[in-house]
Amino acid sequence: MTPQSIYEAVRLQLENFGNNVQLNGLVFTHRQADPDALCAAGALKLLVPRSFPARKLDFGIVVPQGASALGKRISSVLGIEFVEEIERDSILKADIIMVVDTGDPKLLEPFTPLFDESTARKILIDHHASSSLPETWQKVDERIVSPDATSACEIVTLGFPSDLITKTVSDTLLPGLLFDSQHLGIATRNTLSAALILVEAGSNISASKRLLRYEPDRSEVLGRIKAAQRIKYEETGGRIIASSEISSFHATVARMLVEIGADVGIGYGESNGEGRVSARSSQPFYRETGIDLAYEAKKIADRFEVVGGGHSTAASISGKINADILATSLVQNLKLALLKK
Repeated sequence: MTPQSIYEAVRLQLENFGNNVQLNGLVFTHRQADPDALCAAGALKLLVPRSFPARKLDFGIVVPQGASALGKRISSVLGIEFVEEIERDSILKADIIMVVDTGDPKLLEPFTPLFDESTARKILIDHHASSSLPETWQKVDERIVSPDATSACEIVTLGFPSDLITKTVSDTLLPGLLFDSQHLGIATRNTLSAALILVEAGSNISASKRLLRYEPDRSEVLGRIKAAQRIKYEETGGRIIASSEISSFHATVARMLVEIGADVGIGYGESNGEGRVSARSSQPFYRETGIDLAYEAKKIADRFEVVGGGHSTAASISGKINADILATSLVQNLKLALLKK
């Protein structure tokens, strides 16, 4: 992959429209979008028209089922406008559709069937390993997938010539890059190269970190306390797997369990008519065992025909199935994986 791969992919797809100057585009992210997804989408909305000024490109951002609490706050501060609902014809008549930070087409629900049906030129930009599988995304014209990247914002930054990265664009990308790279805690050479490009364009790391500071509201605090009262744990091979059932804030609870000492934390429960599981593991756990949460989540998702995947230390599973079944299956899979070590 060349650093200009997104730029080149868009240029090649635009050639399909001949002399047609006015084009309509959409940028989709995964449901309940986090800062990385929203910042990458916001930057693409700015970068693509800037990259091809001869075209009149009008992009809208679609976030199925809304954004996370932190995602909403960051979008408000950065001026990233998005919609949760969109007319059927807007998808079917779009000229170009970009999907960012979405490891499975099911995460576009309820718009997945319309996405498949649309004749738009489609470009996928992602850093989940599942997107590398040919069977995962069959209705795209271009795949720009880098599982080694720590964030979608890293891919977007390196995917355009650096002279197109303005301060506004860099201010949009840097918070997302910091969020998914754990404030550069898991940064690679490419992550640092991308961060340097954004800083040289005028962004400030300290300011972006302040933007990511999150003060939970009363409902989330109470959710954490309730989850703490319900903690269950098992120990296998000297590793602690802790879990707790809660109706919301599953990712927050999973992180909390790791922060208090578990090697793996699992928050799970029923939400909006489906079972949801969020899992987190510590970096030492992944480094020392090689157990990849995304891989384990995907195995369970495939078994129960639901959605699952993510990253090596952060993954999720969701679908029309009892959450307890998903969480129990994940714990059992992790225990078996540990016993093989």
